[in-house]
Amino acid sequence: MFGRLALDAKKIIAQAELEGIRIRDGFGEGEPNFNEAFFAINGDGTDSDLSHETFLWEGVPTVDEWRKDEPETFDFCKTAYKPYDAVVTAILIRAKKIYGNCITVSSDGNWSRREQDDYGNWSKGRDLYERVFGEEADNPFDMVCL
Repeated sequence: MFGRLALDAKKIIAQAELEGIRIRDGFGEGEPNFNEAFFAINGDGTDSDLSHETFLWEGVPTVDEWRKDEPETFDFCKTAYKPYDAVVTAILIRAKKIYGNCITVSSDGNWSRREQDDYGNWSKGRDLYERVFGEEADNPFDMVCL
């Protein structure tokens, strides 16, 4: 599953870059990090302030010592709704499609396409996903957020 998601993430990034969204490594500087164990991306922080927090996806999630007894692993990424947010949300939509019930996706954003809900909604990621894969994006949330 990880390899498939990594390949699909590269497709999403390639389309985003064609559309002017510059994707960098986890620190917002070099090329996006992809290897056999993980991939890490961020927005462009080299000559602009378009990076925020690293989006990291591990093939086998690392569990912090203090969470070792938890039944699930947990991670998050705040994008501050910078342009790379569309890439992160599109990747999460794809991850839910690939991993299904093995993962839970949640957000302080919403699934709405209403203009008045523009800040924090997933519409740009949904649109990017649909352009890349030619299919309607399914809501990845376990509960539908309106």
